[in-house]
Amino acid sequence: MRADASLLERTSVYRVCLTNDDGPLSDAMLSLADALKEEVDLFVVVPDGQRSATGKALTLKRPIRITEKHKRRGYSFVAHDGAPADSVILAEAFYEKLDLVVSGINTGANVGYQSMLTSGTVGAAMEAALRGIPAIAVSQQARPHEWFHTTGNNPCFETVCKVTKQLIMKVLKEGMPERVSVLNLNFPSHVDDDSDLVIVKPTMIRMYNEVEERMDPNGRPYYWYIAHECKPPEKTDAYEVLVRQNIALTPIVIDSITADDIRRLEEFMA
Repeated sequence: MRADASLLERTSVYRVCLTNDDGPLSDAMLSLADALKEEVDLFVVVPDGQRSATGKALTLKRPIRITEKHKRRGYSFVAHDGAPADSVILAEAFYEKLDLVVSGINTGANVGYQSMLTSGTVGAAMEAALRGIPAIAVSQQARPHEWFHTTGNNPCFETVCKVTKQLIMKVLKEGMPERVSVLNLNFPSHVDDDSDLVIVKPTMIRMYNEVEERMDPNGRPYYWYIAHECKPPEKTDAYEVLVRQNIALTPIVIDSITADDIRRLEEFMA
């Protein structure tokens, strides 16, 4: 008797590392982990506290300590005292070959090069891409006073996780688009099943910072950055997310220098 062909097909088990820069208590990250754990072999590797705006920094001048390492909620879980990008290196050390790294869901949109190059969320995804691992960074718009919070019940999490999961499964099954290093996915503060997903380029500057001088209780001055939003140009990620309240998907290409760029520099130096 011949077995049914469908029974002979081997189901692929995708191995996915989920990280963030908001720490292990992030409701957004935990919601995404719950949405993924039934579909993939999931490893959560995260900093043990808030690490926003650390970019692609690595911990090179001191040891990294593991503060949690166990199974929880149906997946492997590791917390450490390093930076978000450290999570990718640790994940490769602790687990076998990874098919994808997902960083997020971050509280606060990472739109525009200014945010992308500062973000620990995007930094972790960039570290994965540099190590040859497909990567997706995921963020959602938040108000300034919410930027560095890790918890909070967002009623849109279900839809955000649904759209993110669809993109994750597409990348796992079909691979990354040619030449694309990282996919940067950004959601507006409110999203539902009717929200449009727009593929768009990043803006350059999202905000400008003023420097405010303040005094500590001992009368010594210190300085604080005060951020002000810039008006985003149309047809950019910031415009789609912050103005039109659409979902923006942006490709990040690390190896983007062309032969013409080299030629122009040669001519400049001649």
